[in-house]
Amino acid sequence: MIHKRRFLILTSDSGFGHRSAANSIAKALKLLHPQDAVVSIVNPIFEQPTTRILKKTELNYDKMVRNYPSWYRLAYEISDSRSASTLVEGTLKLALKKNIQQIIEQFQPDAILNTNQMFNSPTGAALNVLKVKPPFYTVVTDLADVHSMWFNSNPDLFFVASETVKSKAISSGIPDKDILITGIPVDPAFCFNQVSKYNLRCSLGLDPNLTTLLIVGSQRVKGIYSYLKALEKVRYPFQVVVITGGDNALYTKLGKRIWHFPTLVNNYVTNIPDWMLSADLLITKAGGLILSEGLAAGLPIVLINNLPGQEEGNVHYILENNAGILAGTPAEFITIMNSWLSDDQSNLNTIKNNSCRLGHPSAAVSVSESLWQAASTNAVSEPFTHPKIVGYLE
Repeated sequence: MIHKRRFLILTSDSGFGHRSAANSIAKALKLLHPQDAVVSIVNPIFEQPTTRILKKTELNYDKMVRNYPSWYRLAYEISDSRSASTLVEGTLKLALKKNIQQIIEQFQPDAILNTNQMFNSPTGAALNVLKVKPPFYTVVTDLADVHSMWFNSNPDLFFVASETVKSKAISSGIPDKDILITGIPVDPAFCFNQVSKYNLRCSLGLDPNLTTLLIVGSQRVKGIYSYLKALEKVRYPFQVVVITGGDNALYTKLGKRIWHFPTLVNNYVTNIPDWMLSADLLITKAGGLILSEGLAAGLPIVLINNLPGQEEGNVHYILENNAGILAGTPAEFITIMNSWLSDDQSNLNTIKNNSCRLGHPSAAVSVSESLWQAASTNAVSEPFTHPKIVGYLE
């Protein structure tokens, strides 16, 4: 009898990147092992009883980083050391250890993966009191400047995006053998796509022959309307796709204007790899996940916004590797676009090659296979029974 392998993925909803990485790994596991992988994605803060302050912090994360960036920067910088992180981890253990222990006992995973730094310490504490200790891995979801709290000693293995992050992990006391550079996990469709750019554009209702600019926003991305208006001064032909990412006000505002170039505006999409792979360049803010998706698609990137803290490191990573450029104002944006979209597009092609070099379209596959191997080694002998837990996927 073949026993199913059970994978518990702990994630949070403070931003899009943590859950997106979790979803990508879950999807890869189900694609590679459709009959034998059972995955549960759980946010321990919401899916078990927990303190009100943690729930409030999670729910208000977007508002905090948008409205109080200076305060967010200060909190990030003050806490960004191993000693300061240890103090915070003590509080998180008290708040979350019992919840995570109950989740593990209910689901009985063969392997555990974490995509948020808050859960490293309480998960380690929970595992320490259990008789069976499954392998415990962590995915770090930023490209360069990552917070010290990621590098708690409890996980058995860390999946990181770059040599820069690996160096930070080593300086925080993590052994070299416990760090694997995979890139940030993105939808495995980036890896398995077999459709040409031409055919993708046709299927999405785009002109297959026009240079395609993809703008991806959210409620955290400022200035998209102004940058779009600036495109009306660009001298070369192109078409634009805008994904407003839940910014309903922006979606409505963009839909009311008659643009001087072909424009398609979406609010939410569920097939972001198709839109990325159909595009020629990406315009967005410096979130770790969206940048990883752009790099996985080999897109030159124009950064128009970033949050303080770790996203500043993401900006430096893109610029230092010449995979994109920062447009601080709409006027700078016009200059960049006229340069990139010039007749031979040589500048654009150079940056595209750099983006391809940095991209990790198979990151989710690499992480999922490491998890599968760990779970196969650790698998329990009892047949699988469905656990009663929110987030269950099969």
